Amino acid sequence: MLFRKPPVPRHELLKIDGRELEVRLRLNPRARRMIVKVNPATGEVSVTAPSRRGLAHAMDFARGQQDWIKEQLAKVPGPVLLGAGITIPFHGVPHQIRAAAKGPAPVWAEDGVIWVRGREAHASRRVLDFLKKEARTALEARVVDHAPRLATKPSRITVRDTASRWGSCSSGRSLSFSWRLILAPSFVLDYVVAHEVAHLREMNHGPSFWAHVKSLVADIKTPQAWLKKNGRELQRYAVKA
Repeated sequence: MLFRKPPVPRHELLKIDGRELEVRLRLNPRARRMIVKVNPATGEVSVTAPSRRGLAHAMDFARGQQDWIKEQLAKVPGPVLLGAGITIPFHGVPHQIRAAAKGPAPVWAEDGVIWVRGREAHASRRVLDFLKKEARTALEARVVDHAPRLATKPSRITVRDTASRWGSCSSGRSLSFSWRLILAPSFVLDYVVAHEVAHLREMNHGPSFWAHVKSLVADIKTPQAWLKKNGRELQRYAVKA
């Protein structure tokens, strides 16, 4: 049997008070209704439709929500651009980014400092690449530790820059995580990995699923509370506005 792939999310422009905003349009058959969202950390505007017919009217729906969108955008703090002099969390510990004339690598962390070599114009991208690499290493290590304990194994592991999810598990057993988890304390990253690994056994949030999660990490309330309180702040760190 052949399955039709959902369309790739597309972007259109919405004008609010003379300002053109990029709106991300996506299809999600599991959605119960049309919904518009404004990322509270980045200001990204998105509209999710439950059907292809609904997707065709997504921009009309967004236009009807202009006042609400404008209100939410007014609450969004500005981004924190990665660069020398900026302090960012790394494994939950504040680290200042500093320029280095020489060193053991293009970017490395040491004693509360993330050192970056090379031209200033390339510093932001180099730091981001470093953080993504560190995230992949940490995430893969936790998956390798947790998965065998549930007698399971993912088909692949990807690290992405997601705005709405810290992790996900597809029907094809692919695990995906946000690189920003490397900014959070290790117990938070560990919980998110355990959560997604448990989905390899249970693609729901029923009692059996939570039993699997708790078999991997005894305390789930602390990391959940941490993400609820601090998750938006992690979304602010960016290479460019």
